[in-house]
Amino acid sequence: MVFRRLLHHRRLYSLRTYCTSSEPSKQKSQENGKQKQPTPQPEIIPPSFSRLGDDGTSKTIDGVTLPKDSELFNAIGATEELLCFLGLAKEHANESEQQYTDKLKRIQTIIIDISTAISRSNLNKCSIPATYTTELEDWIHEYTKQLPPPEQYIIPGGGMASASLHVARAICRKTERVLVPLVRQGLLDKQAQIYLNRLSDFLFTISRIAAKHDQRAETIYIPKPDEKVQAQ
Repeated sequence: MVFRRLLHHRRLYSLRTYCTSSEPSKQKSQENGKQKQPTPQPEIIPPSFSRLGDDGTSKTIDGVTLPKDSELFNAIGATEELLCFLGLAKEHANESEQQYTDKLKRIQTIIIDISTAISRSNLNKCSIPATYTTELEDWIHEYTKQLPPPEQYIIPGGGMASASLHVARAICRKTERVLVPLVRQGLLDKQAQIYLNRLSDFLFTISRIAAKHDQRAETIYIPKPDEKVQAQ
């Protein structure tokens, strides 16, 4: 019998209204018919996908439809990959309180500018300021003063911050190679290619700064006396 009393419909109704209303006075007035609130409409959640690229094509910023494996989209994808690895390197740098994190964030914004320039290259070639590259060169000079001369070949490592920068450097080189055909065809400002070439030098330099900051030794590859090693 006690169980039945607890399940009385009026008690259940009171429980529901208490849970769904934070203002009992308003709820009471609604019950008496003194005030009516409009019926709440269900929340409309926009879809998180469009299915527009299911046919293997995509559109540029200017609305040009191209196959996803075109040179242009390969270049955009390469810049996005570089952007992500720079973000990963930045997070590792934050964890060990490195001094160059603000510069990585600045570089990420420029990579987005380059990606945007690539997307617009079919109709309206965008210029990339040469001052972007000059900025990198100034940073390289600044950090190089804090380092001993580099050996012929440094094996990537030297802690998570340093190793992640080596990965970003390799991705930067790959991105540069993908952009070269667009520059050659006159679809992309050559300054974008020059910037990436200088960026790989900067990433190599601060990878050494990161190893020094974390007090990690650099591992050097020593070739045979008659052997030459491809420069990094």
